[in-house]
Amino acid sequence: MARVEPPHPRTVAIAGAAGALARATAERFASEGWNLALLARPSHEQELRERHPQALVAGADLADPEQAERAVRAAEERFGAVDALLNLTGGFVRHSALEAGPGDVDAQMRVHLGTAMAATRAALPGMLARGRGFVLGVAAAQALRGGGNTAAYAAAKGALLGYFRNLRSEVEGKGITVSVLVPMGTIDTPANRGAMPDADPAAWIDAGELADAIHFLATRSVRGRVAELQVHAR
Repeated sequence: MARVEPPHPRTVAIAGAAGALARATAERFASEGWNLALLARPSHEQELRERHPQALVAGADLADPEQAERAVRAAEERFGAVDALLNLTGGFVRHSALEAGPGDVDAQMRVHLGTAMAATRAALPGMLARGRGFVLGVAAAQALRGGGNTAAYAAAKGALLGYFRNLRSEVEGKGITVSVLVPMGTIDTPANRGAMPDADPAAWIDAGELADAIHFLATRSVRGRVAELQVHAR
């Protein structure tokens, strides 16, 4: 049976809304008429409100389940439902396998997996009750093929990939689509340009292209779901 589309405008909750990828993604969804619920650390609230005055902006440490729950509830109260949850919180650090200690791995797990789990657990009950919804996770090339000096980061992204694959198997047939986006290279952001001034950003993945890919994933019907999507530059 084909999915019954919700009335427009739909609502997207973007976790980690202050990042460069999230900024491009928010603009992409806003251009399509979606309501925006922007979830980010309290220090970013004013910036996000100025950029998107019509959005719901909720400040929260999304690795804290209680704060994530409050942020998602605020979005549901404002817009009636969260139709899509995009887990875009992240951060990259370099550690070799010999250098990375338990604390390094724990920190990366909190940033990547912890935030995604907390936000997803907050949004999923409403989606299941309505019989529709979309949840996105973002993995990384290192989770699939490894990469030097990224041990803690790769471990966290690998765990995130496993979590969303398991989640997908649990909600299949319940109207919920779960997708994982896998950028297969460096994303062209101001932070990455600053961190790698000698690199050629023309060989990196454009954030706007990733935003387009996320919108594509979020708008598939249950008869045309895309479980995992790799995006390459050159």
